[in-house]
Amino acid sequence: MKNEIKEQLEQDPEIARVSAEVLEHMMNPKNYGKMENADGIGMGVDQKTGEFAMVYIKVNDNILSNITFGCNACQDTVVAGSLFTEMVKGDTLENAISALKLMREKILTAPKRQQACSNMVLTAFRAAIIHRDNKANGIEEEMFTIDMKESCEGINLNESN
Repeated sequence: MKNEIKEQLEQDPEIARVSAEVLEHMMNPKNYGKMENADGIGMGVDQKTGEFAMVYIKVNDNILSNITFGCNACQDTVVAGSLFTEMVKGDTLENAISALKLMREKILTAPKRQQACSNMVLTAFRAAIIHRDNKANGIEEEMFTIDMKESCEGINLNESN
């Protein structure tokens, strides 16, 4: 098995580059931690497992000047949070929302469990934007939370057992 993986990496440098990038985010997550004085705080929650991801955003002149995340979840969620926050940090809010949509499309090719874990971060980002908008409209809340439709166990939470 190890030899097969090694051969694949040697034959396709793109796989090696992506694998190295994912490994780097797994071992040294970027933008991890709580942000003080965030403009928006969002949480994506898997009610079945109790896992969650939180995203904190700071927006200045429509630029996502800072974004951090935290989670009580699996390594897939940490990697997704690190990758996503690095991708959108410093960009316009509109581009970050476009990146959110593109990343959602890309994760559809992953196994169900990885889709749900990665989507938890994207859902938390969406919730952070909603929280920011709510604050701008005078709604007082600590954060905005969205329950996940898919569990990290790969189960649709809306289906009956």
